[in-house]
Amino acid sequence: MANFLLHVLVLALCVLSNQSHGILTDSVKVYNVVDYGAVGDGLADDTQAFSDAWNATCQSSVSFPAMYVPQGMTFLLQPLTFNGSCKSRNITVQIDANIIAPSDPFAWKCPGNECHRWITFLNFNGLFISGSGTINGQGTNWWGLSCQQNKRGCGKKPTGFVIENSNNVHIDGLTFVDSPQMHIAFERSTWVHATSLTIQAPKDSPNTDGIHIQHSQNIIIDNIRIGTGISFMEYSFFICFIIVTTVFQLRMVHHTSTLARSIVGLVME
Repeated sequence: MANFLLHVLVLALCVLSNQSHGILTDSVKVYNVVDYGAVGDGLADDTQAFSDAWNATCQSSVSFPAMYVPQGMTFLLQPLTFNGSCKSRNITVQIDANIIAPSDPFAWKCPGNECHRWITFLNFNGLFISGSGTINGQGTNWWGLSCQQNKRGCGKKPTGFVIENSNNVHIDGLTFVDSPQMHIAFERSTWVHATSLTIQAPKDSPNTDGIHIQHSQNIIIDNIRIGTGISFMEYSFFICFIIVTTVFQLRMVHHTSTLARSIVGLVME
């Protein structure tokens, strides 16, 4: 816990002092996506700039590297995986901007033409994701897509935000809206703490679960506001030790997961 609090304090000082990627001390460095070519106008594809900024953050030899996505901008991203095989185990991703997916499903650049995920954090052991930003999957056009129109409309549509095969991950403060399918998924991960998140989608949006958890242990979910089309939280396969302290339901939804209630005592307010 002491290390975690130090990490948060260092990041706060870092962002307040410098929104560029200059070195502040011998142990702290910020990598601003704008400095790696991100435009942030909501039209230009900023995927490569984010990838480059992440590679620099991941390969940094300082103790507390941070990738910074600055406020007041909108960044368009194609499906992107952030791989956690990094030098530091104390990495921060600070998101204060809007991040959007392509609004047209046929504009998504997916491996093998199968779009299962949008933003993925993979293989981490120590990660803090925070900020006041919004992750917008722009899923409206996905929701009505059928198999007759295109095979992308068959079966599983993209999950918006995935934490996979990771340990000691903290997610705080972000807003998630209109994912093509599930908004957040924790898969094969341990010690994930999600707090002060807002997750929203229209009540008639299909299968837009708020949080989906599978093959994971020691998940702590606190102070989450969820209003989505189907179940606000879903569990499947091997699950062990999940604590859900408070989930605020933003609106009446089509279905409240009875399985979730049976596994963890949800407190609705």
